[in-house]
Amino acid sequence: MALRRDSYYIAKIKEGDPGAYAVLVDKYKKMAFNVALQLMGNREDAEEVAQDAFLKAYQALDTYKGDAKFSTWVYRIIYNTAISRLRNKLY
Repeated sequence: MALRRDSYYIAKIKEGDPGAYAVLVDKYKKMAFNVALQLMGNREDAEEVAQDAFLKAYQALDTYKGDAKFSTWVYRIIYNTAISRLRNKLY
């Protein structure tokens, strides 16, 4: 099966097909884990951050306007989730 553009899957999700999100997660899970690992420094925390970020992205999908690439939008959520987690560990 050929992958379609991210906008296709986003539209399917917004139309009520939550299963379409699995395609996006599968497409970006490696990037998410690598970004989280760089920031968190260990595998367990990176896995949690990536999972939390994908959940946050799914819950906030209605706010995604398409101005930026989906990958950029998700990257920012991953980054912010990791930074928040690091801040909470410090305090």
